Amino acid sequence: MAQSPEYPDLKWVQPRSWTNANRTSVQLVVIHTTEGSEHGQSAEDGAAYDARRTDGTSTHYFHDSNSTVQCVRTNDQAHTARAQGNRRGIHHELCGDAGDSAAEWADAYHAAMLERAAKQAARDSKKWDIPVRHLTVAQVRDGVKGFCGHGDITRAFPQDGGTHTDPGSNFPWTKFLNMVRANLTPATPEKEDDMPTVEEIVKGIVNHDLGREGGDDTIGIALQTGALGNTKKLLERVDALEAQLTRIEQALADLADGVPGTLS
Repeated sequence: MAQSPEYPDLKWVQPRSWTNANRTSVQLVVIHTTEGSEHGQSAEDGAAYDARRTDGTSTHYFHDSNSTVQCVRTNDQAHTARAQGNRRGIHHELCGDAGDSAAEWADAYHAAMLERAAKQAARDSKKWDIPVRHLTVAQVRDGVKGFCGHGDITRAFPQDGGTHTDPGSNFPWTKFLNMVRANLTPATPEKEDDMPTVEEIVKGIVNHDLGREGGDDTIGIALQTGALGNTKKLLERVDALEAQLTRIEQALADLADGVPGTLS
């Protein structure tokens, strides 16, 4: 299967019907359900069907529990929600059923599918500056940016004659949007718990020079275990210590001469 020209980590199957729109802005991320099979091959099957069907239907993505297949670039229009929905939205088909119960949306298959869809929806949200919020029908109609279901498109634009109500009344919007937000949040950098502070390094040097307990291995262990990081970090620490080391050397010399020191 080919790679997506927009997101190379995704599989790509181009449908028979879509519009080369070259959009510069997008209002909506729209969630659909396929009303078909629910298994680990459903996304591939859905994309393959759109590649051969003749009724003019397509979508941007199919998601199942273990894969996402892109079919239309997000700056082009997929044909899945009549005129207004096609023009305004990026469309995500979840391989599930609008009639699924709350318990079914919480099972292992649906949870994995929601995570895959949320990950890609977050990428689209970031790329097109779409806030992660569930819109009312009035907001969809008024051009507010955000997330909605196919059913919201139907109700917002009755002039288009749509009839779809997916993803259904039990779709877990709060859970799903929180998953999208979690995918937008940068990972917290791993804390360098083993990185000694400047004070700890100075204390280690002083204790070592004075023969005090705790001064034998502080620096050696830090260097051997890589706790000081790479060369750049080590040089930065050395620069920061230069002035303090000068004072320490003078204090040590004073102590050797019996002069009361000021080292603390």
